Amino acid sequence: MKIQVCMWRNCKDKYSEYILQRLERDKERFELNNVIVSGCSCLWKCEKWPTVMFDKHIEWNMTPTKASKMMMNKAWTWKKKKENKENDVQNENFYTEEQNKNTNKNE
Repeated sequence: MKIQVCMWRNCKDKYSEYILQRLERDKERFELNNVIVSGCSCLWKCEKWPTVMFDKHIEWNMTPTKASKMMMNKAWTWKKKKENKENDVQNENFYTEEQNKNTNKNE
């Protein structure tokens, strides 16, 4: 997951650097290795600053706490989806192996 915090003039005036610091700190604290956090140029939502982009989805009127909660929720959801995919592959492999064993017994 990639998170970008707008660091342009209006967002910076509304303390976007604190949002960036909070996200970086929480990323390390909770060992969110699947998350990339960075500052970026204008996200073109200047009327609703400060803005943060979570994987191509822009959120506005962010606070450090709100951005952190959103990051944690999205990171947890992403992790669960990945685990479910891995479990599906393991289950499929198990099913295929069992099917092969049964086929070999019948021969």
